[in-house]
Amino acid sequence: MFFKKVGNGFANLLFPDNIKCFFCGDDVPDFEYKPFCDGCEKKISFNNKKRCLVCSEPIDDDKVVCDECKKTKRYFKRAFCPFVYEGLVRKVILAYKDSNERYRAKTFAKFMAEDIKKSGVKIDVITFVPMTKKKQRKRSFNQAELLAKKLGEILGVEVVPLLKKVRDEKSQKFSSYSERQKNINGLYALLDIPSHKDKTILLVDDIITTCATVNFCSMLLSQKFKEVYVCAIARNRLRKNKDVEF
Repeated sequence: MFFKKVGNGFANLLFPDNIKCFFCGDDVPDFEYKPFCDGCEKKISFNNKKRCLVCSEPIDDDKVVCDECKKTKRYFKRAFCPFVYEGLVRKVILAYKDSNERYRAKTFAKFMAEDIKKSGVKIDVITFVPMTKKKQRKRSFNQAELLAKKLGEILGVEVVPLLKKVRDEKSQKFSSYSERQKNINGLYALLDIPSHKDKTILLVDDIITTCATVNFCSMLLSQKFKEVYVCAIARNRLRKNKDVEF
């Protein structure tokens, strides 16, 4: 069973009994072991196979660190992403973000917390990738901020806004890998905060696509904190040709 790996006590803390499948709404008779039905379990893209030890991207060869992390300076020490952004997982994340299904944040945060707890990493502070006020008014909430707050409640860690978004970029849905890396420069800034070189911080986002956003924000945070970790609901599986659109 899914949660036997982390212990029944932790599983019961995260997912109480008598809750329906998070993905389809069907009854789940053994919810204390897994918060999804048998049918959905076959469709869920868990990021629990071979993945990059730095950015958490799924990898299919014998490497332990992906090619991008080998050649690109990462300002975060490690990323935690319990799912791969595809199929049923993608559908539910988009429902959370674009259809205002905020109730999903708590369960997403529980999966993220499990991934972090299994690593043994100690987190002192949590922050999140910000939105501009204009974008947040349009969407009505910041999905990364809500995830961070739910994660903070589960882990017992303070959540503090430490970054601001300077301007909105054009939609990057169809931007290539290299375009995303270029466009990120100057989009975010660090708030006026004191140095905390004895503390470890966790940066929360909803999806990690190319690492451009979380790496840039981590670069800013690394100026004030000892170590930066990042987490998201899901990690995108990048195409081998990084300059094709996706």
